[in-house]
Amino acid sequence: MAAGAAAGAGGPFSYDAGQPLRFVDRGRVNHGYPIAVHDISYTSGKDRIDGLLVIPPRRGRLPAVVYLHGTPGDRTTFLLEATWIAAHGAIGLTITAPSSVTPTPKGLKGLAALRWEVQLQARDVTAIRRAVDLLQHRKDVDPSRIGFVGWSGGARTGAIVAGVEPRLRAVVLMSGGATPVSTYTSKVPKTLRPAFAKALDSIDPLHYVHAATAAGLFLQDGQQDQVVPRAALLQMVHAAPRGTKVRWYVAGHALNATALREQIAWLVGRLRIAGPPVRGAQLGP
Repeated sequence: MAAGAAAGAGGPFSYDAGQPLRFVDRGRVNHGYPIAVHDISYTSGKDRIDGLLVIPPRRGRLPAVVYLHGTPGDRTTFLLEATWIAAHGAIGLTITAPSSVTPTPKGLKGLAALRWEVQLQARDVTAIRRAVDLLQHRKDVDPSRIGFVGWSGGARTGAIVAGVEPRLRAVVLMSGGATPVSTYTSKVPKTLRPAFAKALDSIDPLHYVHAATAAGLFLQDGQQDQVVPRAALLQMVHAAPRGTKVRWYVAGHALNATALREQIAWLVGRLRIAGPPVRGAQLGP
């Protein structure tokens, strides 16, 4: 997708890819480690997105992976995982989602509150798409080898991103579940159901994940998840396109070391991350 155009024009997740990123690098924030971590920010719509850019000591155009936290969370949540992928030879980028720093307006109820949530979800999705814009503009990133990892609430957002962002070659959804829209609409008065259904349909991850590329999608779930109900996890699995890689682990919502090691291995293969490991850097759990 070319920069400078309205990405996804007409849909709820359309945005102006030509908007200046106004990228700011405040400098390296870690020392004494072979992988550099930079405090960065960029513009996404009306939001200013804070991130951490993790850069290995490699030359040339490298693969890159964007990481998104759950709720609560911020750009530090997946910093360790970003350093692991960097140790293999890819650039990592963790961000803080707008939904994590935007207070809920007082007094919102019912349909007004739902519409505000729809707008906030769109801002989170746009923040990820702008992260892809940012990486594509970097001379040290191969624009054809960009991936995404989202956990919990970040996986719900990632399910939408997987369906609307064709530039992502690899998408990992960790502990991501969703409940059918009909379950929610059945609980509101009949007169309000059409409006509620329209709003919920516009951000339904089960709808968008179905449009993802199966070969580039990896779902990781815990058999003992006590946060996201198993039924919701299964809804996401069943909505994913046929051929999607799905793995269940004997683990809770946070998953485990086995899941993280398999995730790294899958990203290395899918994004063709090559070259010797970064000397002196930890490669994984």
